[in-house]
Amino acid sequence: MKKIKLLKRQRINHILSVIYHYPLTIVEAPMGFGKTTAVRHFLESKKSPYFWITFLNSNENTSFLWSDFSNEISKIDEDAGQKLKSLGFPVDVPQMSKVLSILNHIDYDEKTVFVIDDYHLSKKTQVNKLLRQIVLERLDNFHIVIITRDTTEINFTELFSKGLCQVISQQQLKFTYEEIENYCLMMNKNISSSDLEKIEEYTDGWISLTYMVILGLEKGIPVGMNNTIEDLVENTLFDAYDGYIQNFLLELSIMDSFTAKQAFFVTHEERTDKILKKLRQENAFVFYDEVNKTYKIHNVLLDFLRIKQHFKPAHIKELYRRLGYWYLSKKDFIIGYGYLNRAGDVEKILSDFNNPHNVRNELTEFEGSFEMFNSLPEELLYKYPVAYLQHIFLSILKGNDEIVEDCAQRLDRLQQFYSEIEVINDNYRNHIIAEILIVKKFTVFNHAEEMIVNNHKIIELLNGKQSYIMLRENEYTFGSPHLIYIYFREQGTLKEILYTITKKFSLHAKIANGCGTGCEYVGLAEYALETGDFKSVELNSFKAIYKAKTKEQTSLIICANFNLMRLYAFQGKIDESIRILNNLEEEVNELNNPIYNTTMDLCRGYIYGCIGYPEKIPYWLQVGDMTDGDFFYQGMAFNYIVYGKAVMLTKNYVKLEMLTESFEEYFSIFSNQLGFIHNSIFKAVAKYNLYGMEKGVSELQEALSKARQDYIIAPFVENALYIISMLETILNNNSRDEYINKTTVLSRKYIENLQNSSENKINLSQRELEVLSLTAKGLKRTQVACKLGISESTAKTHLQNIYKKLQVSGKFEAVKIARMYGII
Repeated sequence: MKKIKLLKRQRINHILSVIYHYPLTIVEAPMGFGKTTAVRHFLESKKSPYFWITFLNSNENTSFLWSDFSNEISKIDEDAGQKLKSLGFPVDVPQMSKVLSILNHIDYDEKTVFVIDDYHLSKKTQVNKLLRQIVLERLDNFHIVIITRDTTEINFTELFSKGLCQVISQQQLKFTYEEIENYCLMMNKNISSSDLEKIEEYTDGWISLTYMVILGLEKGIPVGMNNTIEDLVENTLFDAYDGYIQNFLLELSIMDSFTAKQAFFVTHEERTDKILKKLRQENAFVFYDEVNKTYKIHNVLLDFLRIKQHFKPAHIKELYRRLGYWYLSKKDFIIGYGYLNRAGDVEKILSDFNNPHNVRNELTEFEGSFEMFNSLPEELLYKYPVAYLQHIFLSILKGNDEIVEDCAQRLDRLQQFYSEIEVINDNYRNHIIAEILIVKKFTVFNHAEEMIVNNHKIIELLNGKQSYIMLRENEYTFGSPHLIYIYFREQGTLKEILYTITKKFSLHAKIANGCGTGCEYVGLAEYALETGDFKSVELNSFKAIYKAKTKEQTSLIICANFNLMRLYAFQGKIDESIRILNNLEEEVNELNNPIYNTTMDLCRGYIYGCIGYPEKIPYWLQVGDMTDGDFFYQGMAFNYIVYGKAVMLTKNYVKLEMLTESFEEYFSIFSNQLGFIHNSIFKAVAKYNLYGMEKGVSELQEALSKARQDYIIAPFVENALYIISMLETILNNNSRDEYINKTTVLSRKYIENLQNSSENKINLSQRELEVLSLTAKGLKRTQVACKLGISESTAKTHLQNIYKKLQVSGKFEAVKIARMYGII
């Protein structure tokens, strides 16, 4: 029905033209008001590049959205699209920062529009947060359009107040009485004036309803006779086809959009091409996207079909099963497993996951994965132990204490089953029991001795083979830039922890294909650094780096380099420390691993905190934005050490004092003793500046008492600028105390070296200041270029240099940082 293209009329085009004036436009109206068609036709008429993503249901995993989004970005910039896909949907602040950085580096040569249709089906707050951050970046030539029936789940008040968002409502989209009349006469020139009046009153500008009312009139159905739009759809659209095509439409309705090949694969209909062509020609509610070669059923018809579905549950599941296999054939495993889960084909999923060659961490989080595993009887899961163990392992890493305890009990029962089962190959039995014992290690995470108690037994059971589940590429330090920090739980045990790491942890590498290689030298280097034996730090750090590289152990390479950065900062070799940091960051960025990216932010924040440059600490760590963090084991709280340093350097001592109370809770989760020591130093600094020397000294003595048993010195030395007066006072009263004396001497040396260092504060050129100032006023890159009489590419280069100097991902953070420190 080509006449429905009246939606291209001038008024609608004028209304939708605001899409190019705002970073975000929300098109909100009930079903059938033509919002999707209007937006699609508008964008097609403008011949602007756009990409379109549709939510299918309220349970949809964010991985669906992210896969589609990354694929579409790949069409603009293939490298950027692949990086986004590797990163995964941003679930924490550092990951979001990387995503924004990638988006900021893309050249959108033309006005590009990202459309999200049926947004009301998205119940994920993370999607709102992602869109909010993208909008705040004000990416040049990049615009977002949300099409939704309901805005109650959207909270973009801030964006409205900043003039970054516009809403196109039902009242703006609906046809006027005059337009309804003209449209009706185009459809049926013989329509009576009486029917026209009834249509105008009955439809109230609802274009889809108007269309179907006219079709109904042609079939003798009076205006207003039907009580619901479902009745009209059935009488005017659905009943027009024979049962064969009706059944075909009903089967297609499990998908929102599809290719002809996909439709054939799912429905097994031999005449798929012919029927789709007929529907496309005769039905205005079936669209064909020439660019992506996909069909889409209009929401009005789609909703009806899904309500109308009369298939038996077994048939619905079969359709989902076929759709799942379609995605698996296209290597879209996460989406495929999600559909197989809907189909109830759990044994196919379990069978795939049980294959050791298919063990990959990212595949275990498909739509409904946790619910699936938790709902299945253990008798079934025992048939697929490798699959079951992968689920348990992920649950432990991401769960709370209650979940970990439940997982421990599940592992006990699984071990008992495989120990007692009689009809089984002994080698297979031993391998599975070994895998169970490996996963059990993580139920007592950060209890070093308990974690390694079964290592020899595991090696014996594996009999020279490697673990299926413990992969070489696993993050050995779980995001911490400091290995000993993880396991140091009790005062007076630091040497014992070092012994365990150097003599016993290395056995893990023998069962995990090299995962953990080099950990013994990392431990030696860290112990030397924390206890002030700076001569041993460099040698053991380099040994760790070279050994870890033989098995690509990135997390340990980061730890070893972090030791060197801290050492060189103490020695006054600030340039060398920052050079290592920057070079390492470049290498890690190439891996595009969210955990490693976060670890590098912690390194950067810690080092700049030590040498006194708060403005160069990553923004999220400056402001303590830890919400929705995706840290393993609920976070090991190293990030709060960096946050504390950032607040201390801004001299907001009231805030620092209050924060130390909450920091104590975070460090208590895993009893991180180094965290407690740093926190006591923060308390001392806050009390000294708020209440005087006596209060500060009292608190610092408490910190020294916690550190003394293990002869820990480094945390005091690295905070020397803020505690030296208190240290001197304590030393005057304890002049013969070797520990206090060494801590004070090294602290003096640290201050002297920092004062002689060549690291410069942020230094933006005059032109960069001009570019940033205009950007802060809301000018786009093209406007900045015009205002300054430079090319757009030059303006972009200046912005990229600004981001690099300020260590931020884009405009929003750059402006915040610059204003915070009075740069603009």
